Amino acid sequence: MDKEYKQYPDIAPVSSHYSRAVRVGNMPFIAGCTANDSPAENGDFSSQLREILDRIKAIMEAEGQTLDDVVKLTTFVVDIEGWAKNRTEVNAIFEEMFKGKYPANSVIHVSESLKPSLTVEIEAIAVY
Repeated sequence: MDKEYKQYPDIAPVSSHYSRAVRVGNMPFIAGCTANDSPAENGDFSSQLREILDRIKAIMEAEGQTLDDVVKLTTFVVDIEGWAKNRTEVNAIFEEMFKGKYPANSVIHVSESLKPSLTVEIEAIAVY
């Protein structure tokens, strides 16, 4: 099966030698997105989450798809207590973005991120 290696420098630029996404057939695998180099980078937890999901949404739209096509997220969180503490706000953001069609999501606590200013990273898999 053919693989298509994708970059989206205007949506979510990468800072190293990897692809932002690899599409295999009708399945894009989107590498971990953060709020890096955005106004949300030094913002609070919720602003970073919203920026990340907006980036994933924009990548899906660039492929002619929507967030409805996302089937799996893996969410890496530096401050797991903050994630739990802001659960109501987190749920509201997911409700707004996915409108009840929630992908499977694994939330993984990590000790640190690439930069101290980044508290959340999300990778996604979609099928269309």
